[in-house]
Amino acid sequence: MKKIGVIVNLNSRKYKLSKKSPKGIFEKIGRDNVIVKYTKSIEEIADVAREFKNMGIDYIAPSGGDGTLHHVITQFATVFKNDLPPVLILKGGTMNNVANSINLNGDAESILQRTIVAMNNGKNISVVSRKTMCIEKNHCFLFGNGLVSDFLETYYGIGKSYTKLVGLIFNSIYEALAKEHSNLFKGFEGNIKCDDESMPYSKVLGILAGTIETIGMGFYPLYRANENNDKFHTIVCAMKPGELAKNVLKLKNGSPINHKDYIEKVVSTIEIHSTKPFMYTMDGDLYHCEGSLKVSIGIPVQLVYV
Repeated sequence: MKKIGVIVNLNSRKYKLSKKSPKGIFEKIGRDNVIVKYTKSIEEIADVAREFKNMGIDYIAPSGGDGTLHHVITQFATVFKNDLPPVLILKGGTMNNVANSINLNGDAESILQRTIVAMNNGKNISVVSRKTMCIEKNHCFLFGNGLVSDFLETYYGIGKSYTKLVGLIFNSIYEALAKEHSNLFKGFEGNIKCDDESMPYSKVLGILAGTIETIGMGFYPLYRANENNDKFHTIVCAMKPGELAKNVLKLKNGSPINHKDYIEKVVSTIEIHSTKPFMYTMDGDLYHCEGSLKVSIGIPVQLVYV
């Protein structure tokens, strides 16, 4: 009998806000097909990875958002090396961009239910291959700094909700077009190399890179993310905020922006060097860098589609 190893992130927003404990839900759905572990730290995820490897788990199923997914893949890749089992994403976080990129519909419970039914009926479980990016031994699907990370920091500061996110997007566009001062547009200062090619800027609005097309809210700026198996789509934007805001529909629709200060490349590495510490994001989680950072192509991951 094939087994699904479920990893529940008890720190995810969904479970923190819920009045109902998640414990027992997945066990009831999966019965003998699932083994469920509850975690509150990265160290606990690493322990679960070692346990699941010893058990010969067939699928791993993180329950949380993109941040949970990136931590689970990072810890499991360290333990499993080149034998990482297919990943069943049980959507349960603020951001579910990776699951949405493969059109994985439904909530965590319905996704697991569909998978169990398919397994028990002897149906083949479909998988979709996606690359990751590697940053300081961490694996992720989306990277950004400057405007990208500043936007997320502001959003998290006002409180995560769909309504507040929509409001922040519209306010940001208004401020950009009105040329109002905003901390969102302070940008990033430093040297940037894409596959050893130096970018012609010492200051940019921000960098965005990814191995999936969408960044959420219906925006698809990384439309070349899967153009090459060994590269990822990278955007280096040095446009003025107002100029970028005028192109918001192209960002949403996944269309090229033809502007001298908007560089799009499909690359295997980005090197960033700054004289100042800066903030960046991996899959929605925020990190601080003291000055130098390298983003490179990471491991391939098989994502389950049901």
